[in-house]
Amino acid sequence: MPARCSAPSALAPALILLLACAGRAAAGTPPDSTSVPSSSWSSFLPLMGDMARKHGIELPLPFGAGLVYYHLARDIEISDVRVGRNGAPPVSVSNFANLGSTSNVENLNLKLDVWLLPFVNIYGIVGYIWNSSDTRIDVTVPPLLPAGTPRQLSTVVPTEIEGTVGGVGMTLAGGYGAFFITYDVNLAQADLGFDDRFKAVVTSIRGGWNGRAGDRPLRTWLSVTDWNTFATATGTVVDSDGGTLSFEVDQGPRWRYTYGAGGQYSYNPHLELAVDAGSDFHGGWYLALVPVFRF
Repeated sequence: MPARCSAPSALAPALILLLACAGRAAAGTPPDSTSVPSSSWSSFLPLMGDMARKHGIELPLPFGAGLVYYHLARDIEISDVRVGRNGAPPVSVSNFANLGSTSNVENLNLKLDVWLLPFVNIYGIVGYIWNSSDTRIDVTVPPLLPAGTPRQLSTVVPTEIEGTVGGVGMTLAGGYGAFFITYDVNLAQADLGFDDRFKAVVTSIRGGWNGRAGDRPLRTWLSVTDWNTFATATGTVVDSDGGTLSFEVDQGPRWRYTYGAGGQYSYNPHLELAVDAGSDFHGGWYLALVPVFRF
């Protein structure tokens, strides 16, 4: 019987704004019946594929096109807010107000990927983000009377923003027997209506098992993801007096790492479905659904 390699299929991550980012991970794709026939038009990939086949390793279909639905809910830490009026340099107002945010993000991406080498997959994503946030503002104001105590005022400001996201990524894969491990890194940026686009680097490590459900391939895994989505939101708005108000907000995920589990099932050589879910264990969580067509 031919040997089986563990070849993961990248799940595109989601990018996030005053909340954190998304996208995200790699799932093991076993060879089995997804092996490319020698007469297929796509059999020229992956490079070095003939060498792998000579050693009895079956390879998956090299090209993939899929949809990635991603939901992410988490706390955002706002470390500093700077404000400037009528062109003046922004100055920090963090001594007067404490801010924090909770966000819910819905992200839908189109992902295209290709196996360049038996152990290297590259991919690109393009999609759209919908984000709703509740920002808490706690302000300390002077007392009404000279001998009084400072007053604490709190309010919650709901906001909704949306925009486009795009990025590129790479997955490195390896395995031994029925087990596999992958390392995925992707760089993405989102245009959400601010002066600068939000940029993020999201990396993940997955380790799992390559098996079967009946006569079809099934993969399961555990994962750790690092959301390096710290960024500064900048913009300018018109204030109530007709002047301009510029702002800079330093923000990022309150809890940088998430821990997840998932699985992938291949209905046939061309169609597979992956599900991935996890938590930061501080109230934040994510869910990804990824149907992929391979050819």
